[in-house]
Amino acid sequence: MTVALLLLTLRFAAAQVGEFTKAADIGGPKRAGSSEYDEASQTYTLKGGGYNIWFNHDEFHFLYKKIKGDFLLTANFQLVGNEKGNTHRKTGWMIRETTDHDAVSVNSCVHGDGLVVLQWRPMRGAYMRDPEEEIFFPKQYFGENIIQLERMGKKITMRMAHPGEPLEDMGSITLPELKDEVLIGPYVLAHDTNAVQEARVWNVRIATPVAPDWHPNKQVKTTNYAAFVFSSRIETLDVASGKRLVLHETTDKIGALAFGRDGKEVVFESGGKIQSVPATGGPTRPPVAPPATKRLESDGQFLFFADGQTGTGQIWRKKLDGTDPRQLTFDLDHARFPQLSPDSRWLVYLAYPHDANPQKPVAYHRVSLKLMPVSGGAPRTIAHLFGGVGSIEHPCWSPDGSKILFVSNGEKR
Repeated sequence: MTVALLLLTLRFAAAQVGEFTKAADIGGPKRAGSSEYDEASQTYTLKGGGYNIWFNHDEFHFLYKKIKGDFLLTANFQLVGNEKGNTHRKTGWMIRETTDHDAVSVNSCVHGDGLVVLQWRPMRGAYMRDPEEEIFFPKQYFGENIIQLERMGKKITMRMAHPGEPLEDMGSITLPELKDEVLIGPYVLAHDTNAVQEARVWNVRIATPVAPDWHPNKQVKTTNYAAFVFSSRIETLDVASGKRLVLHETTDKIGALAFGRDGKEVVFESGGKIQSVPATGGPTRPPVAPPATKRLESDGQFLFFADGQTGTGQIWRKKLDGTDPRQLTFDLDHARFPQLSPDSRWLVYLAYPHDANPQKPVAYHRVSLKLMPVSGGAPRTIAHLFGGVGSIEHPCWSPDGSKILFVSNGEKR
């Protein structure tokens, strides 16, 4: 094998890396990159050289797979090390038509100096222009960040958040000529031909938004019901670290989700059967211990509930005899399904975005999980997901209060 062929083989690795099918150095950067996946933590580590993604030539490392139609990409990103490197070293989500160095692409960019940009190349070989093919976000993002990139038809929208914060719309663009089938995935580059930059990516979730006119009753003549094969994930979230783990994924509807009383397994109903999965992940099996059946909404003194009497769904409390109602949240989002932690110190609840209909909550929407102290204080966002009704309607806390259990949804690819 020649040196050139060996180098080409290394730079276009065909092995599956987690949820992605290929990793490649795009544009022939001087320093080779790599992609690794740690299955235990469900975390990706990318390393990449490259001078930039700009003008009509890109150089970077890309971990990707093919996808068709609409999608919703969400993950946590962090640039690691190289603090003295180029301030424009960057990472984020990328949409790309091909692996050509000058391909049509849309790039969400978080830089080493905190700069956040949505940039794009509308035609193959075109020079990306400043400021015509860029949207700058005034807020800076250092350290760990959540980046979301959504495609609906020909419209691409980018959202960002610091840990604990709700996602903010950064901007949208429309690319009428963008192909239906594209490559999507995380990327990294050093913005320095002689350097290599590392990025960590975790809580990676790829969902397919349902069609706007889809209806869960297949007798309603809207979008072809049979064309959709829905996927549901059982996930746990570590309250202290924010790390999420996917325990099980299925095309059957998941119901009656709860931790076992010993906290070592998760019990659920799917496909007409009661099943379980270890709380640390693994194959499904018959339940070993009975599940927790009581959903906590009262601490013995107050009842906590969601109410939309102000026009926005908010969290309220009242005494057990129904007196002394008091509003606890004053949020832009619509709150639903509050649940108390086992020690009655915390409330977790589901939040729909402000533009959702609070009177008609659905199972397939961009939503978030929020956590707030019962004693008072502002809620913080602990997870962004595609879900809704059914995500945390059943007991969701682990017996020791360290983890939260929920279901996220999407269309199976």
